[in-house]
Amino acid sequence: MDKEIKTYSMSIRVSQEELDKLKRAARLEAYASYSEFVRRTALLEASKIVEKEEAKNR
Repeated sequence: MDKEIKTYSMSIRVSQEELDKLKRAARLEAYASYSEFVRRTALLEASKIVEKEEAKNR
């Protein structure tokens, strides 16, 4: 049985300056879009935080 892949959407509020910085970073890192850059960067940071907490609780 195939698992159904669900996707979720979220939004963030940023200033024009912050948005410009995100777009620039996405271009410099050759991401398809700045939203993909934000998603992947947030996931990397989330993984670090979760791993740190799990290590602390061992």
